[in-house]
Amino acid sequence: MKKLLIAFITLFTLSGCAAMFNGTSQQVSIRSKNPDARIYVNEAYLGDGNVITSFKKKYDYTIRVEEDNCTSVTIPVSKSFDATTLLGVFIDFGVVSILVVDGIGTGAWTQFDQTSYIVNAQCKK
Repeated sequence: MKKLLIAFITLFTLSGCAAMFNGTSQQVSIRSKNPDARIYVNEAYLGDGNVITSFKKKYDYTIRVEEDNCTSVTIPVSKSFDATTLLGVFIDFGVVSILVVDGIGTGAWTQFDQTSYIVNAQCKK
């Protein structure tokens, strides 16, 4: 019984609150008014005009949109602190659940400020 209790406590503390409640990634939609615009995330081509992708919270991202005969536009994807992370204080005073799991391990202590972007290249008329 004692080993079972220790195993349960160990498993419980190895999950951060932000990771448990909000996950370690977010689905993001990126659109351009031109269906032929090429959309890149961190220099990787994702598609034309409208794409849906998943961003992992532990990484930083930039979105770039290109069109023929236009100036490409690049924007950084911003993140902010996810307050759900603070619930880890009740589990283990935040030592493992916040610092190790939500912070270093998964990056779940942040969340993306937007999950929908409309980005258009700058074209001369």
